[in-house]
Amino acid sequence: MLEKLKSFFQNRVVRRILIYLGLLTAVFALECFGFNFRAFPSRGEISEYSYSQVTALNLQDQEEETEEGKRIYEIPYNAMPIFRVEFEEPLAVNSVYLDLDFLSPDIWRYEVHVTGYYVENGEGVLEETAKNLTVVPGDELTKYQVISWDHEVSRVSFTFKSIANLSQTKGLQMALGGVSINRRIPFRLSWFRILLLVSFSAVVSFFVELFLRRKKKPEAKLKELILDIIVYSLPVILMIAIYAFFGNFTHPFAFREGGTQISKELVDAFLHGHVYLDAEPSPALLALENPYDPQARMGIEYLWDHLLFEGKYYSYYGITPVFLLFLPFRLITGQYLYDAYGVLLFSVIGMVFLSLAFQNLLKLGFKDKPIPLFLKYLLYGLLVFGSGALFSLERPYFYEVSTSCAFLCMMIALFHMSKAGLIYEREEGKLFFYHLSFSSFWIALAVLSRATMALYAICHVIYLLYYFLHHRKGKPKKWMVFYACFSLIPYLVFGSLQMVYNYLRFHSVFDFGIEYSLTIADFKNMGFEIDNLWTSFLSFLLGFPVFHEEAFFVRGGNTHIGQDFYFFETSSNVGLFFRMPILLSIFVLPFLLKASKKERFWHILLRWLPCFVVPLIQVGITWQSGFATRYFTDFAWPMVLFAVLLILRAYQEIPNEKFRMGASAVLFVSLLYSSLISLDLIMVYVPMLTHYYGKPVYEYTRFYYHLAHELMFWR
Repeated sequence: MLEKLKSFFQNRVVRRILIYLGLLTAVFALECFGFNFRAFPSRGEISEYSYSQVTALNLQDQEEETEEGKRIYEIPYNAMPIFRVEFEEPLAVNSVYLDLDFLSPDIWRYEVHVTGYYVENGEGVLEETAKNLTVVPGDELTKYQVISWDHEVSRVSFTFKSIANLSQTKGLQMALGGVSINRRIPFRLSWFRILLLVSFSAVVSFFVELFLRRKKKPEAKLKELILDIIVYSLPVILMIAIYAFFGNFTHPFAFREGGTQISKELVDAFLHGHVYLDAEPSPALLALENPYDPQARMGIEYLWDHLLFEGKYYSYYGITPVFLLFLPFRLITGQYLYDAYGVLLFSVIGMVFLSLAFQNLLKLGFKDKPIPLFLKYLLYGLLVFGSGALFSLERPYFYEVSTSCAFLCMMIALFHMSKAGLIYEREEGKLFFYHLSFSSFWIALAVLSRATMALYAICHVIYLLYYFLHHRKGKPKKWMVFYACFSLIPYLVFGSLQMVYNYLRFHSVFDFGIEYSLTIADFKNMGFEIDNLWTSFLSFLLGFPVFHEEAFFVRGGNTHIGQDFYFFETSSNVGLFFRMPILLSIFVLPFLLKASKKERFWHILLRWLPCFVVPLIQVGITWQSGFATRYFTDFAWPMVLFAVLLILRAYQEIPNEKFRMGASAVLFVSLLYSSLISLDLIMVYVPMLTHYYGKPVYEYTRFYYHLAHELMFWR
């Protein structure tokens, strides 16, 4: 009997089932007895008291009730209301419940300071709570607060400290159902917390199992293919989830009349056969001596973030997304595509090609020693969260269209570079010139989407030159001609197109027009500011995370060096090196790996230049436009990819098993840390949404605070 039980438990399937059942049991036990600890009395059995009659200050009783029987009050002037409850005799207070609802749908949370009052030695004493009661409308559990006062009190006061989304409180109505003292806080399972715990357990189990099996026979190709498909699909699912959370699926897929610079104005301009926009600047704007000065044009109607040149409006943003998506959509459907769907489409396809490129690079660069699956997936996860592509979806406005489109083009180009053997050597196949040509084609399109991508185009030309110098021997002249044509013609064609476009707008082939922007500052008269340069480096690369008890739990301050104007467009930031600590490896590993002087020279040109120097330049040129999280998409992915490839090479060249185990643990912790920080930076942006094609943001901002309360279970 014992032998049968032993063999039964030694079965791998049985062990897995028992492990997962144990994890689920632990998760539910933690949810019931840990996260719901407030549902249990903290100081024995205390009687419950309910009060429907309260004293209301700074409020006017409307002498009306809601259908639920709650008394309606109105704030007659701009002041914060106060409710007081007097007890016939002092009570020990264990918890309070404020049964209050605002009648305005625009409120997404409010904070109330709870104080108790008692008399000691003939003098009145106030007993205060450590934290305010933060209530999320629609979430009943947030109306409770656990109290830890040392004395019995004869009065409890509820003083409002803030009401979200209100510049004034006059005329605001609320419905009060009463106040309860010592009502037991209800027990509630949070499926959100359970899902997080189960997901975390599944991730840990997945990597542990892959790590334990790393020394056994290689995975079957079919099984590895299935795992690859599952893992590489997760970022796409995450992108769609982020997009859905920010409420964009509530918008129509297309607009009949509306749109932005990219989705409508540029589309209309090209359909009408000219490069200027159809809108006409006002005479008052044209009459200004310097219309580019924000102070000078105050009170005058104009188009924000448009270019003004010789009496016409133009667009600064690239034309690639227009010709790839928005113009064809208009021609086919007769409507204008909503910009956010373009951002989602570009980001998802870009992520798919990043996954394909990553897979190709591993096959070519490490074909002699296959990479363990656990290591591949760890590094892939770091690459996903480090790429910056997720940040475009936190606010997919027309600004993010250009960055996400450039990301799409660069990822497709990276895929073709890997297939052609420009990054890691491979035998030239039948499709060599096809991949060679399309690597240039898509980088050229990236430049037409964002002009700053021209820096990567220069690096790509260096790759082309390197390949030509190392493979021309023994090749016929026909090959050399084909190589030059297929690799350079896309640049000549699209480069000429950009120059013609620039000339038609600004009479100069090299003028992109940023100095004519009607935007945050007078770029035409704005000189170079060294303090802004250092501010960009600090914000994008070295901004240190600050951890808070408030969910979501990480904030990065917008630190400004100097007194010059610098624009912080989007929420708090954490520098790339602190968000992705594996980047520190690029300053250590290259010196530990073996290489000749010649190899190191080409390593500088082919690795350090595109993956470190150019990203630093990309960061530096933001000194004028300021900080926005979408800019991470421009420069973060090559730096993280560089670090990932270095780590893989070090893992293979350093055979020490203890080093490998330690490195694996560090990478796993880094993935958890980096993913949490990145998602936190996305989530923290929700309360700051102020413009979304005129759409109210209150519903999913309330949902944001509901999720925050689920995580702050101790409040």
